[in-house]
Amino acid sequence: MDELSALAASKLIEQYHDELKSYLVKHNHSPDIAEDILQDAFIRLVKAKPSSEIKNPRAFLYKIVSNLAIDYHRKHNRQQSRHADESELAELTDQSPSLEHQIYTQEQLVFLKQAISELPPKCRQVFIMHKLKSYPYSKIMQALNISESTVLKHMVKAMKHCRKRMSELDQD
Repeated sequence: MDELSALAASKLIEQYHDELKSYLVKHNHSPDIAEDILQDAFIRLVKAKPSSEIKNPRAFLYKIVSNLAIDYHRKHNRQQSRHADESELAELTDQSPSLEHQIYTQEQLVFLKQAISELPPKCRQVFIMHKLKSYPYSKIMQALNISESTVLKHMVKAMKHCRKRMSELDQD
């Protein structure tokens, strides 16, 4: 047997398919990976240009499958190693915000505090109770003895004012 046609290679793979698959699964490959290796073996078999006649096609096929399995293990180990290195590197990188971001955030807080302090007292109180203390409108209504529409009016006024002041920071 000098060169293998696609048909001859297909027949050879088909003839030893179950045997080769069992061999691969026995050597720590999942059935899906074993199938992938067998497909690669078919391609290798078709592309093979042996320098001499292949006297034992079964042994030749086993050698191809064995080499592909070794290649798979090497590639898999390299990928695992690379992923481990990347995760270690990710752990080493500084996850804290940049100095610029920290300064900008502090500026935003100062601006927001200033905007809140500019609100009328009752409006400020409603805003703080709802946004900072997470009180529901019903609790604010009870605590301040005001209607729901008044709570809504104060919230709309406060949000509009704070947005306007914060947009001024972004413009600067």
